Amino acid sequence: MNKIDMTESVPPTIRDFLEAGQWKHALFTTYALSLSYFESEVLRPLIQAGCDDIWLVADAQGYRASLLERRSMRVGQEYRLVPVGLPNGVFHPKCIYLSSPEQDVLLIGSGNLTFGGHGRNAEVFEALTPENHATAFQDYADFLLGLGTRSDIQTGLTGWIDEFAARAEQASRRGTDDSSTPPIRLLHPLEAPISDQLVDAVSIRGACEELKIISPYFDPNGFAVQNLAERTDAQKTIVAVTSPQGSPFPFADAASWKKPVTPKAPVLSGQKFVHAKWIELTTADGTVLLTGSVNATRKALTTTDNVELGVLRLMNERISFLDWTESDAPSFDADTQMPSGLGSSEIVFARFDQRDTRILKGSLLSLQETEGSWTYRLTQADGASVAGDVTVKDNGSFEVFNENLDGFAELPALQIALKRDDREARGWVHNDLLLSIGSRRRLTAGALSRLMRRDGTDDDIQALLDYLSVQADKHLRIFNLPVASDDGEDAPKDTDEQTVSVLIDDLAPMPDLDNIEGFKNPAGSAGQDHFETAMLRLRRMLLGHGRKIAVSRADNADAVVAEDEENDERQRSNDDDAYRLGLKEFERSLDQMIKDAEDRPDALKGLLVIQLEVGMWMRLHRLDDLDSAREFLGRWFVNATKRGLAGEDNLSALTQHIFTSAAILAAFADPYSETTQLVALHDALERFCSGIVDEPNALESLVHDPKTGFASTLLPELDEDALEAALKSILSTRTRRRQLEDALRLAERGDDIPSDWEIFGTPLGQSLHAKLIKPNWNKQIKRAIPNYTACSHCWCAYPIQELNQFQSQRIGHCIQCKKFSLDIEP
Repeated sequence: MNKIDMTESVPPTIRDFLEAGQWKHALFTTYALSLSYFESEVLRPLIQAGCDDIWLVADAQGYRASLLERRSMRVGQEYRLVPVGLPNGVFHPKCIYLSSPEQDVLLIGSGNLTFGGHGRNAEVFEALTPENHATAFQDYADFLLGLGTRSDIQTGLTGWIDEFAARAEQASRRGTDDSSTPPIRLLHPLEAPISDQLVDAVSIRGACEELKIISPYFDPNGFAVQNLAERTDAQKTIVAVTSPQGSPFPFADAASWKKPVTPKAPVLSGQKFVHAKWIELTTADGTVLLTGSVNATRKALTTTDNVELGVLRLMNERISFLDWTESDAPSFDADTQMPSGLGSSEIVFARFDQRDTRILKGSLLSLQETEGSWTYRLTQADGASVAGDVTVKDNGSFEVFNENLDGFAELPALQIALKRDDREARGWVHNDLLLSIGSRRRLTAGALSRLMRRDGTDDDIQALLDYLSVQADKHLRIFNLPVASDDGEDAPKDTDEQTVSVLIDDLAPMPDLDNIEGFKNPAGSAGQDHFETAMLRLRRMLLGHGRKIAVSRADNADAVVAEDEENDERQRSNDDDAYRLGLKEFERSLDQMIKDAEDRPDALKGLLVIQLEVGMWMRLHRLDDLDSAREFLGRWFVNATKRGLAGEDNLSALTQHIFTSAAILAAFADPYSETTQLVALHDALERFCSGIVDEPNALESLVHDPKTGFASTLLPELDEDALEAALKSILSTRTRRRQLEDALRLAERGDDIPSDWEIFGTPLGQSLHAKLIKPNWNKQIKRAIPNYTACSHCWCAYPIQELNQFQSQRIGHCIQCKKFSLDIEP
């Protein structure tokens, strides 16, 4: 971030912070909203600096008002606008969170995202950075996560919550607090009223001598001010007079309180509308100051109805940042009461599917029943429209498939209206594909060339992960082609590493991928698409890697030399690097793609391969983190095998990776629990094959050469026969399913059932064995109903712990009827 001098007499503007860094991610939260201001004054400098992940989150009232700005050409295409609705309050925090790989800054204040809130009004903003305010960043992460857990808060999209919470937490972890003062904290009313938290903060700092309040809004009877003054036992209360024409605070009524209120005027420059919120308490031991979005009203200060955010400073000195002058009490001028809560109003958030613009998804925010048939109409500012019927679920979500939608996907200023009887809800429509274009532009020919040469910079790696996070499904055929070791022409000249052979002739041209800078088919060429060829060679690099160290700086300095960074106060961790390079965001996107592809087996296979090959290469050869790679391989194996994707297919990359990963994991097996681990691996392979594993086919699928893939890096001591031996050891170990099947067969014949089988090694297994050897065992134990995850005796659903045991150990034990159900289906 460019240096901003906070000590100058003229404080920095919002624009100064927007232009102070090469921000990659930006989150704005607001109550009132002006799209014309945002697009002209805020969006432009962010985009010019290369920021392509911009989120604007607004209260339902501000979102509704923005729908009148029909000529907004950028909403839904260059930034996301997400509404938030509450039943009895408003979404009121005014925050700006700017993040880049090098720097984060958090602005929390009183100003809305409007011309007035960012300049014309008298506002207060606190600028926080993790270098001095690490605790505040953790508080901000907790605040965002709290939004996601409040069941009464409705929002059109929730992905931004986890994403920016993760960034704030990461910033907090690498930061620190200023040791000269108590750490700055953030207060919000998601769990307890702000007033309760203020009272707690003041109570441990001695008697409250003076309470000073600046607020543009008050209760007509001054309830919140009186409540706070009495609970803190303030000896003197001062309420700001910001206009001689009148005040929304009832000074005349407050004169009869036990401790009268004194009017004073804060010294502020200019004749601006004072929209700042300021609560200052002077105590025997120092000063407590709260700024931010919290008005001096009952709703904002003493309830949990609103969503607010304030900055709390605990100072060890009795100081004030403002000067105050004497003032007469002005006449009472009651506030106009603003809407609070969704009420009977309804709004919509909608977006085109990232990969198929004939699909429109969305959410209806409403306090009324939403389930049933509605009509929808998409309308562009110039009048073009498309309409149809849609079914809305009871949670407000809906999905439309219409061939005619494709022609509207790229139109700007697109809005949707949902109608049902006399009800109508409106909202903006977003294009997820266009919103992702910014990241794709960075994957250039030069970036791919450097990656294929193993000279990729950090920026190149970020660009690749960004691209694959939105376009992975365009390359499924490449990533599901089988692999084999090869000493061909692509072998690195400076290493003795082998590379991976994937035949280019196996690929058909895919002209729809001809959209990346630097890769074009020659005019009139019907041959192989050049970008596909580049991606194929990139995959060879992922699996045949080599040992070249990536370059991370513009001067081509070595990225993995800690000695070069001795001037840094703190070295980056592997987690920091993974976050900075975008690995976590890439994997979140892949997880969602995999979830969306559950009913498309071919797509699912390719996505799982991409997830493994990119994830392992990053951990082993960019982050140099063997422990993380081993853990990731185990998680991926469990997730990939549970889907039964082997089927009757010919050899594919997924099948190869499944059996090779099993062999690698077996080679890692702990000698003290080797049998248990081998049984678990064999169980997983049976699930993958939907039945007994055919050993010849399994061995044929195994990538025997440990230098092809990841085995030799994880276990350098492996020889060429080690993986085959490990896989054979798995397949020679009886699975849990087979052990249970054999146990039932022995019980039916009245034969002895050995108690030392692995399946009986747990307390649950021991209890099962005790039942099996009794004469009337068949009244307590039965085969589970296939694909049924409840008790097969009394049909009661298993609680979560028992369900996990049933799915992992194949033994269901009902806490209702105390009987056992055994899953012996492949």
